[in-house]
Amino acid sequence: MTKQKQVNTIAILMPGDMGHGCAIAFQQNGFRVVSCLNGRSQHTRNLAKKAGLKIMPDLNALVKKADLILSILPPEYAVEQAIHVAAAMKATDTYPDYVDCNAISPTTAKKVAAAFDGSATNFVDGGIIGLNPLKEAGLTRLYVSGSETNLVRQLNGQGMIVRDLGPEIGRASAMKMVYASSTKGAFSLFTAVAVMAELTGLRDELFRELSESQPNTLTTIKKMVPRIPLDANRWIFEMAEIASTYEAFGVTSHFHKGAGDIMQLANRTPLAARTRETASDNLALSDVLQHYVDAMNQNERQTKK
Repeated sequence: MTKQKQVNTIAILMPGDMGHGCAIAFQQNGFRVVSCLNGRSQHTRNLAKKAGLKIMPDLNALVKKADLILSILPPEYAVEQAIHVAAAMKATDTYPDYVDCNAISPTTAKKVAAAFDGSATNFVDGGIIGLNPLKEAGLTRLYVSGSETNLVRQLNGQGMIVRDLGPEIGRASAMKMVYASSTKGAFSLFTAVAVMAELTGLRDELFRELSESQPNTLTTIKKMVPRIPLDANRWIFEMAEIASTYEAFGVTSHFHKGAGDIMQLANRTPLAARTRETASDNLALSDVLQHYVDAMNQNERQTKK
């Protein structure tokens, strides 16, 4: 009987908020974690340093060192990164398993998988649900699908929970799309409601009514409206991926196209210049909503020019 290969070294591309949290959690569970930061921002470099990652000089060195590669980055770069990593594998004749953990549609997941066609690597479709493992105390869920998931399933209980959805590429991505369509889609709707309340001069009256009849909705508004701008730039593309997923199955895509519009609005506010680390939780909601209104007005003025 052939002995099952064991994961010792995990490569994370790239160590942003989610990625660096995964890196720390995996290291706490005895794994070695490496990355490559060529072309990455100073913010990502700071998070990598915080996580104590071993930094490889290039992708060639990274694939030679890794048993398992987790791709965790803004979803619009998923295909491009896969192409670069596949080229590095070919150049070094080294083929670690590659897990795409990004918020992409099943169709895009298959495009990512196609980058590894003809190679010896095992491609795994993935989707992460939850906050980074440090914030979730190891309960972040990584859904995976693919014909060979043995290596990535070794991470189950070792910093996160891994749930296998079967051999079909795109199934894990669909899980992420459907889940995120409910959470971020709802956050976007509630943001639109709050902005409309501000525009109509009914903010105080509406919030009083919500406090009496829909307190959970008001809690979500107060929590998420100030925080959406922190991730809006990344979530714009994710909303487009969700919309295309719905459209592919014959369900209206307009909800999430509209959610994308709200993400774009949030991304135009001054709040978008902040990160999760530098954001303040002490901003008055009235001030936050004024930022949204100002961003709308500024965009309208620019459109009229």
